[in-house]
Amino acid sequence: MRIDRLAARELGEFWSLREDVTVLFGQSTVLRTPWGELHLERPGPLLCEALRRMQLGPVSLANVVPGFPGYDVPEGEWNEASRELLDALAPLQHVIVRHLAIGASPLLSVVPLSPRASFRPPPVAPGGELRVPKGAVLRRPGSDPVLSYEGCDHRIELHGPDAPRLLLHLQGGKVDFRSPLDVPLPQTVVRAARAYAVAAGMLSAVDLKGAARL
Repeated sequence: MRIDRLAARELGEFWSLREDVTVLFGQSTVLRTPWGELHLERPGPLLCEALRRMQLGPVSLANVVPGFPGYDVPEGEWNEASRELLDALAPLQHVIVRHLAIGASPLLSVVPLSPRASFRPPPVAPGGELRVPKGAVLRRPGSDPVLSYEGCDHRIELHGPDAPRLLLHLQGGKVDFRSPLDVPLPQTVVRAARAYAVAAGMLSAVDLKGAARL
């Protein structure tokens, strides 16, 4: 077993801007996006700091606002600073990439693909059987799996050595371990990944005959 497999396998949530988004700061902050420019008139200091960090790569917004809530924290439990920042970020969902990590290792990224993209993970993923629609898995030779299908507003990128195992969880398959030393994915991570996949439109209900419905 590698040493990094012994590190704490805890869920981490991170935010970043799409790689093709540029932020120009000023009295009127401008975001240059694939779909045109977004002008933010007199953005608050929390939003400016979040954007400054997010343009550099995935960041925990708890480093901007102490106590920043995870996806599964009810709105009634958000602090005022978190509410202010989340309200400011809401109109920018189509340029924000959401990430999950396990320990220090990236695991899943949800990338918006259209100006219509909206991403709100449910606090608890819907019950019942959920599956990735057939034909939604695109494998690139030598690369990590990518989940996407035509017309979807997001794609999901899976990363690292845990990607195949997480893909099986999302596909509803049986996850086996090769040896007793293999460490299973924590249930908190699996639940978060399913909630993210639901929000991205990449999980659908399964009817009684086992055929996925979009």
